[in-house]
Amino acid sequence: MDNTGPSRLTAIALAFMAVIWVSPFSWLILNAFNPLSTGQLEIPKAFGFDNFGLAVSGNAGRQFINSLIIAAGTATLSVVVGISAAYPLSRLRIPGRNALLWTLVLLRMLPSAGVLVPLYFAAQRSGLLNQLGVIIALTILNLPFTLLLLKNFFDTVPIELEEAAYVEGASLLQIVTKIVLPMSRAGIAVVWFFSFTGAWNEFLLPLIFARVQDAFPMSVGLYAAFGQQGAINYGFLTAFSILYAAPAIGVYFLLRRNMNTGFAGVGVKG
Repeated sequence: MDNTGPSRLTAIALAFMAVIWVSPFSWLILNAFNPLSTGQLEIPKAFGFDNFGLAVSGNAGRQFINSLIIAAGTATLSVVVGISAAYPLSRLRIPGRNALLWTLVLLRMLPSAGVLVPLYFAAQRSGLLNQLGVIIALTILNLPFTLLLLKNFFDTVPIELEEAAYVEGASLLQIVTKIVLPMSRAGIAVVWFFSFTGAWNEFLLPLIFARVQDAFPMSVGLYAAFGQQGAINYGFLTAFSILYAAPAIGVYFLLRRNMNTGFAGVGVKG
């Protein structure tokens, strides 16, 4: 049987998908480095960094720091809280634990806007309409998936190792920090990465909770940048977009070794 036909169709389909994916990035890069950008997909007559200079001359530096605080704080808090809750769920035979876990996951299917009002009033009454409030709110929203992923990774750690450590006189804290966490570092990296990128890309919660421009992250700053120049400046916006996307890409490359192992080990158990 001749497989040339299906192979060619597959190649054509892949090439078509590649064009769809590459075209927006090509437009973004070409306009960012084009000092005379008009928003068209064209090769610049001259390349320069003028748009990047314009992007960082405003509030981008402060917004970058705000984004870093929110994203790193959310990712770290999500991992700490997730470990504290996922390990008991993995090791203790709690009645209805799977039902509880999946109920939390199903509730998380609600869009963020659907729970924004109660979160806002809770933050307002607690005096947390600030960056800390954003971090706590995002951690709460991340918790169901954090619990699900971390529990599944902890389930893969042989309990015999922990029992042997108990026999040797190790404490629970030593077992968790010296056995469970090192053997689950790939899963922790996956959870940290997803929490970081989710918080980095979050727009609605920082816009509502932060309230003041000095506390806005880059996601809100990009939205506000549309009107900063009086008219749409495509060179400025595309340069700002590249600066906005760069940290998340950099975090992935820093964690890619553990990320690849973590993705290979992701599984959902009943």
